[in-house]
Amino acid sequence: MFKLIEINKDEELLNQVAVLYQQVWAQEDLSIKERVLRHAGYAGYRGFVAISSQGEVAGYAYGYSSLPGQYYHGLLSEAIHPEEYQTWLTDCFEFVELGVLPAFRNQGLAKELVNRLLDGAGHETAVLTTQLDNNSARRLYETLGWGVIKQSFYPSENAQPYVIMGKQL
Repeated sequence: MFKLIEINKDEELLNQVAVLYQQVWAQEDLSIKERVLRHAGYAGYRGFVAISSQGEVAGYAYGYSSLPGQYYHGLLSEAIHPEEYQTWLTDCFEFVELGVLPAFRNQGLAKELVNRLLDGAGHETAVLTTQLDNNSARRLYETLGWGVIKQSFYPSENAQPYVIMGKQL
């Protein structure tokens, strides 16, 4: 039902991902395009876009190797205990973004994107963060074998609380 293609530096595809991001998160923010381009240069980058049978961009997911010196790796490192760092962040794939348009939810697309992204990621673990109160995302990740590493993680000063989740690959 969905065709998954790699997110690359194709301008039109990145524009479509940016529009999808704004629709999913109900906010005007075209910075996702620049973030994806920047992150595409990171070690271990992987990204996929789901195209519906009507040719519409229905969802996307991407991530990369989580390494010292990266902004979010630093935030995660500070938030967890040193033992947890050894377990979760020493050989880790950082699952950065997942977005699926509401019209395509509850059809298995999110699971398909997550599984495709992690298959062949080449790391021992994967981590992600999601809003603490995003129950639908948390349920999805839990059904896919993710567990909570830390509750009430604040990625920025005025941020709502997030949860850090991890999965052994």
